[in-house]
Amino acid sequence: MIAPGYQEHLRDLTSSSALLVARRLAARARAGDRVRSTLACAAITRLRSLAGEIDALEQEITAALDQSAPANLLSICGVGPLMAAKILGEVRDVRRFPSASAFASYSGTALIPASSGTVIRHLLHRGGNRQLNRALHTVALTQAMRDDRAKAFLTRKRTEGKTPREARRALKRHLASAVYRALLLDAEEARLAAILT
Repeated sequence: MIAPGYQEHLRDLTSSSALLVARRLAARARAGDRVRSTLACAAITRLRSLAGEIDALEQEITAALDQSAPANLLSICGVGPLMAAKILGEVRDVRRFPSASAFASYSGTALIPASSGTVIRHLLHRGGNRQLNRALHTVALTQAMRDDRAKAFLTRKRTEGKTPREARRALKRHLASAVYRALLLDAEEARLAAILT
């Protein structure tokens, strides 16, 4: 590799700053090794192409979301157009779930009791839709970093004696209920809009 350890410095390889760094690395390699320079330039070209494809797909997804209008889902901190599309694609029709608990079970966020004696614990539910679970996990991580209510929730769970992992699981379960409610509201608004038009 031209610059070992570059992954630690660059998180998003399609960003403009990453491309600038890659150009510098290619210029440095050009002086010493023509093969590495050629490979670095090809990688830069591919990154530019991928960045363009990503932007085009994101615009297409955003346009599709504008038609389905999931305003309540998009109002949740951490749910952008791509995450909303992922959630909507995995859930399809939210009305098929009779309750928030059924939705949590489907998404794999329902906690499984694993208490012993006076110690009350819950285990991770390994069933359910893993893609939806991953989407909710990503939203929960975003909220844990950016949303004051989520930070307060995590702090409260930690003061209750939960481990950081257990607190995050509780946040994800709480988030699953919020997503379920938002999806129900969006579905009801879409139904009413269809009736009125």
